[in-house]
Amino acid sequence: MHPSPSDSPFLGPTRPVDVTVVGSTNVDITATVPRLPGRGETLLGTSLLSSPGGKGANQALAASRGGASVRFVGAVGNDDAAPTALSHLQADGVDLSAVLTREGVPTGTALIWVEDSAENSIVVVPGANGSITAQDVDRVAERGGLEGVVLLQGEIPAEAVTRAAERAPGRVVVNLAPVIEVPPRVLTAADPLIVNEHEGAEALRILGGDPKGASEEEVVVALLAAGVPSVVMTLGARGALVADDSGVRATPAARVRAVDTTGAGDAFVGAAAARLAEGADLGAAASYAARFAAGAVLRAGTQSSYPLRGAELPELIAEGPTC
Repeated sequence: MHPSPSDSPFLGPTRPVDVTVVGSTNVDITATVPRLPGRGETLLGTSLLSSPGGKGANQALAASRGGASVRFVGAVGNDDAAPTALSHLQADGVDLSAVLTREGVPTGTALIWVEDSAENSIVVVPGANGSITAQDVDRVAERGGLEGVVLLQGEIPAEAVTRAAERAPGRVVVNLAPVIEVPPRVLTAADPLIVNEHEGAEALRILGGDPKGASEEEVVVALLAAGVPSVVMTLGARGALVADDSGVRATPAARVRAVDTTGAGDAFVGAAAARLAEGADLGAAASYAARFAAGAVLRAGTQSSYPLRGAELPELIAEGPTC
């Protein structure tokens, strides 16, 4: 069992880790519906599920299931939702010694609607995630807690993301999702920057470029030219673009019948970080991540759908429906 999270300062690593995730953790409240409701419309749902979520926690679990030892740095409220939010991470052996409990604010919550086609809409209420400060990150960094590959996303304040990128002693992976206004130096520290089409265009804007009218490949090339060491752009059913100083190449998708796509992007990011921590090159990491993400859409739920360590994963193909 891991020690209960507290508001006391991080005391230092309990063990070495391969991947450190600094990010958000939520309780996901998921309703399945025949279709997404329109404005002012009331629909009858078919099921309701409360489960762990949050982009940071999702990616931490995916990295762990992908074979890495993982530390999660984040915050929860002092409420009944906190044990649920951390339950899968704790059960999977993720180091929770750098998780803080905040008094007076709730654990983050995500409200998710999933329609029969497996598409979804999500509203996130940050709660304790919004309380993570640069000083919190400093306390972890000063005690050697930012170990291995440091993985960042956009569901915590930009100041905390920025400080983690600055203090990380090794490789930094940034998933600019959701898009937040970070200094350009955060993006140019990312190796890789992982984005979808929209996020890639916004990242280019942050770096001073003009993405208007640019193709996906042109955006990726422009990000490299702007100083980003490497980029992975996920393209859903069309796979992904992988780019670094050796050029731009395509990673194919996997053919699966999706049940629920919630959290598939986080599955990709966490699995990629796990492989990078093992020493895989970017192309191999992206290929494994695409397979892991495809395996994550075969069941309903977010973290509960992630493949277990050593599970058989879908094979990649050149084209076809995927997560």
